[in-house]
Amino acid sequence: MDMKIKIFMMICLVFLFSSCNKWLDVDLADKVTEEKLFGTPQGYQEALAGVYSTMASPALYGQKLTMEDIDVLAQYYNYDGIAADYEKLKKYDYEDSGSQGRILAIWRGLYAAISGANNIIKWAGSDNKVLDAPTKNQVLGEAYALRAYLHFDLIRMFCPDVKKSPKASGIPYNLQFGVSLPPVYTVEENVQLVVDDLKEAETLLAKDPITLVKPYEMVNKNMADKYVARMNLYGVKALLARVALMRGDKTSAIKYAKEVIDAQRFRLLDFANADKPETEIDMLFSDEHIFSLRNKNLSDYTIGLHYPEVIGNSTRFAYLPFVNISTTYEGNNDDIRYIKWFSTVNGSFVKYNVANKDKFFPKMPMIKLSEMYLILAECYLGKDDQAAQTYINTLRDHRIRNNSHWTYLTMDYIMQEVKREFLGEGQLWYAYKRLNLGIQTSSGIVGMVPPSDKIFVFPMPLKEIETGNRN
Repeated sequence: MDMKIKIFMMICLVFLFSSCNKWLDVDLADKVTEEKLFGTPQGYQEALAGVYSTMASPALYGQKLTMEDIDVLAQYYNYDGIAADYEKLKKYDYEDSGSQGRILAIWRGLYAAISGANNIIKWAGSDNKVLDAPTKNQVLGEAYALRAYLHFDLIRMFCPDVKKSPKASGIPYNLQFGVSLPPVYTVEENVQLVVDDLKEAETLLAKDPITLVKPYEMVNKNMADKYVARMNLYGVKALLARVALMRGDKTSAIKYAKEVIDAQRFRLLDFANADKPETEIDMLFSDEHIFSLRNKNLSDYTIGLHYPEVIGNSTRFAYLPFVNISTTYEGNNDDIRYIKWFSTVNGSFVKYNVANKDKFFPKMPMIKLSEMYLILAECYLGKDDQAAQTYINTLRDHRIRNNSHWTYLTMDYIMQEVKREFLGEGQLWYAYKRLNLGIQTSSGIVGMVPPSDKIFVFPMPLKEIETGNRN
């Protein structure tokens, strides 16, 4: 990692974690280093890279918030077979000390990344001559979008559903890089602040370079990543669609989802790209990525979680073994997700364990084109069922060979598709919460866990209550 990126990340982490009695009670000892970092246009790019790197780490979206903790809560894994470390988490026991440690680490990690985004906003927004106008807009646009993305996931984890409890106490929304204690807003105020940041980003990114290219047409996917492995204009619009859906604003969700699709900067999977030797297959369907995070170690993370390990003369079982995968995909060998994300030899989860890293750099999908089709199917259901069927069938046409179109659609059908689509990406649990649905475990004894704030709302970390008087 570039030394300047490391320095920037250290500044943000120290700034966040040094407090004992205040949110951010710290003096930045090395202002010279910070001024040097933001003294060149390249420094701003390195600062943004620092935020993306923090987000892509295993402590956040590289593992914990995707294929690990959040997918444990979604019950993708064998309830009776996962490792003891997840015993309390799988039962939604958030009062357990181990669970609280996990929750605190997530809280701190996300706010550290937010501090990084706020520091960029502070410097880029000041009256300086370092950045020309187009570059300044691009840098600020990405930083505002990242601040919104990070706060939104904190809202999804730590707040009750905005439709049910709009006036309930929410989270601190950190609008500046400084020493002040951010106020705690209501849930609906939190969500509006996310929208405000995204609207600002949308304006600033109006001339985003991605508007001039079609990343999916680029043979070199590393080149395409320069446009999608960062928060871009269409990532902002896609996130606005996601936020609107959670808010119950289906009109806005439809508007933004359609804008992303109609821009034609991304395309659904072409089966021709899957009918190739293993080293030529893009297992993550990168042409659909609207925003993703690069991390060369994703295969190590998935091997550590999902694969057994031979130790001497014995074998350690996988920490997080999948369950009922054949049932999830209806045993359909025509479903490209089923036959490509799981080994046909031994059933291992190979979605992130790719053998062709040079051609398809490992990355975690953050927002995909497929989600826009699912949003539209859900929003049109009951309003224009024909349109809803068209969107879900279009997606399935690019997932299942010889797909038989659904002529009847229910929310349960859509949720089945959501479960198939976001495996290993940390989105299913949020969908259950948004729709107030019970969660089916693989345990014959436990069965279905009924929906409630007990399983859908993380308690604010005790250390935050102690140091920030959040009670």
